[in-house]
Amino acid sequence: MIRQHNQPYLEKYAGRKSRHECPACHDKHSFTWYLNGDTGEVIHPSVGRCNHESGCGYHYTPKQYFEDNPQLSEFGGTIKNGKVTVRVKQNHPKFTQRVEEKEPGRIPKQYIIQSLGYNSNFVAFLCLIFDRYTLESPTIRRVMADYYLGCTKNGSIIYWQIDERNRIRTGKVMQYDPVTGKRVKNANGAIDWVHAKLKRDKVLPDDFNLVQCLFGEHLLKRYPDKVVALVESEKSALIATGVYPEYLWVATGGRSQLSIDKLRVLMGRTVIMFPDTDTDGKTYSLWADKAKELATIGCTVTISNLLETVATDEDRINGLDIADYLIRQLKASIPEPNNIPATESAKAPIRPLNREEQALQHLGNLNPNIYTLIDSLGLVSVMTGERLRTIIN
Repeated sequence: MIRQHNQPYLEKYAGRKSRHECPACHDKHSFTWYLNGDTGEVIHPSVGRCNHESGCGYHYTPKQYFEDNPQLSEFGGTIKNGKVTVRVKQNHPKFTQRVEEKEPGRIPKQYIIQSLGYNSNFVAFLCLIFDRYTLESPTIRRVMADYYLGCTKNGSIIYWQIDERNRIRTGKVMQYDPVTGKRVKNANGAIDWVHAKLKRDKVLPDDFNLVQCLFGEHLLKRYPDKVVALVESEKSALIATGVYPEYLWVATGGRSQLSIDKLRVLMGRTVIMFPDTDTDGKTYSLWADKAKELATIGCTVTISNLLETVATDEDRINGLDIADYLIRQLKASIPEPNNIPATESAKAPIRPLNREEQALQHLGNLNPNIYTLIDSLGLVSVMTGERLRTIIN
């Protein structure tokens, strides 16, 4: 069969050098690239097929690539000197523009260890709804061990974004009311970013290439057999994992971040999606569309209609999410003080650890959570009892 002009094709086998690392299973010599029909060069490093059809099954076609990237032309792109370039559509079909795809920027590893701590207002709120009448909270300690939550000097929480290769992309810094668990907004929207802070401090370059990933993405390799539960907000992921630890909870970080590029790391997984509610159902429809896209990359996808079923008109106006729903259930199950059994009321309530206790736990060999972090991120342990520093005032 004669290949039509301009049609991409799979690279022919010419020994091990013609087979590459698979983006999904990371086998070094199992991936076949699709090549540009005009130039014979690589369209994009992620566009191709894994030879392990049963064990991996990754197959990202040129058609899917250009559907996911409509700003790119059908002519594809090339790799030269290790840099990816693409051709971009303009008014004239022969016009081309070279665009370099940069590696995602990463935060130096020491900043995550400097930020680890229980002294955020949001963790204080979690203490009100989980394990209230125990001396220690196994739920909160598990959440801290999995998600590496950071804190700032003013009690904001740091949601670290760590990708599946354990690269620290950034951290989202948010402030909450410690009693209600609601976000505290100010003139700046009460959100800051670690990469932005480090750029202001001249630690990172001005051209730092921010490419966000899923919150909790680093847990995909740690829990390969868990069903993935996908939500919008980091808050929802943390509260839901406290209630349903049998699922692996990850968050997009916002409705605008619900993109197939970000979700591609879920390829081949079983996924349950929990969209927020709204007044016109557009959010649910958007997630339903993304569910279809996930199915094309081998995911088994279910969309939960729980919130759609229980939400009132007021809930829809307020954008009820799974965190709101679970908080209601948790608060309803907490007994009033007069109804607490004597054996329970005698127990001291959990309190957040102070900074000296954190230092001992995280850096003094008393808390194994830090060693999980060290093993995962390749950190060097600093065995001191010094007070933990935070990176944002």
